[in-house]
Amino acid sequence: MITAGLALLILMQAAPFPMVAQGDEAPGGRMHVGDTGIRCARQPCLNRGLFIPDAQGLATRSGLLMTDPDGRTPPPPMVASDLDRTAVVQAWEEGGCLALEGRLIPGMADRPVLRVDRVLGACRDH
Repeated sequence: MITAGLALLILMQAAPFPMVAQGDEAPGGRMHVGDTGIRCARQPCLNRGLFIPDAQGLATRSGLLMTDPDGRTPPPPMVASDLDRTAVVQAWEEGGCLALEGRLIPGMADRPVLRVDRVLGACRDH
């Protein structure tokens, strides 16, 4: 018998929706990059990624845009100022979470690229 908790764990372990680039006219929005707040008893785990936070600032399955299930995936490809890129990479590598304004834009070979318009600060503050 599958309990509600086990069902949620199974759902959380499923792969996130694929990243989809938006057209050039699409407005940017708030995103979080880094620690998703998801914790697991074993790998793979969706505890690091790029996501659109819910109203409480948390990651949800439907808001995940990219994840690092095993701790070996680099930060998302991005277009950003040097300062913003450094902040995103640092949050990714050190287990932090960074709130930003940006969007996914078309990249090479139909692979979306994160365009960072501006870094807002730590996720807990935004």
